Amino acid sequence: MRWWSYLLVGLGGYLLFMLAELPAQHVLGWTLPDTGEPPFSYTRIKGTLWRGKAEAVNYQGIMLDRVKWRFAPGALLRGRIGFDVQLKHADQRLDGNIAIGAGDDYRLEDIKGRIQAVHLPRLMDLSQVGIDGEIDIELQHLTIEAQRITAAEGRVRWLNAALLRPFPLKVGDLEADLTSNDNGDVKAEIKDLGGTTAVDGELSLTTDGNFILSGAVKPSADSDPSLGSALKAIGKSQPDGSIRLDYKGNL
Repeated sequence: MRWWSYLLVGLGGYLLFMLAELPAQHVLGWTLPDTGEPPFSYTRIKGTLWRGKAEAVNYQGIMLDRVKWRFAPGALLRGRIGFDVQLKHADQRLDGNIAIGAGDDYRLEDIKGRIQAVHLPRLMDLSQVGIDGEIDIELQHLTIEAQRITAAEGRVRWLNAALLRPFPLKVGDLEADLTSNDNGDVKAEIKDLGGTTAVDGELSLTTDGNFILSGAVKPSADSDPSLGSALKAIGKSQPDGSIRLDYKGNL
């Protein structure tokens, strides 16, 4: 029966080799939705499932020069499949680790980089809103379950923050410190970074998508002239010259 053992070992080694060298192009073809088309376009995919890159990627109108991935075996210890991922376009870059769970569950860790703010409303399906500036990201972790953010920790800065739609408005530089609790509620403490406009607020997001934005904005003599009138239209003026904002909604 020894030859059977050799045959099984040989077949096992061959299967492992085939799995290790599995082309990423083939894997993408197997995982396509019923339409037969991927949710993004690209010019070329190189490498394997475990390590490779896609070039000239277009996702919902967002262009990326290159998307690279590399298998991260450490995620298997937590029952997930993980990859180190890098997104790059011109001088914009985002690096991090994504671990996929058994269901519609994603955990992102060590996310660092800078992206253009103009892309965010499109990703969040908020076509009526237009923003400008750059988003500087430094997150320890971010968990998404059923397309909802259920945990977050880290810092996000919005540099040269500006609103383009529904009306043009320049704000300055803002920073949000993200935390979350065991119930899946996420809180962002928002403040200015010493610009011409003082900002002090809080954004709370629950697992059902409801959010509450509250805080105060105090323009100075050097602030955008249209800022004060725009804020007074949606908030309440306070004795110290600030405008109090309280807004509820659902994402």
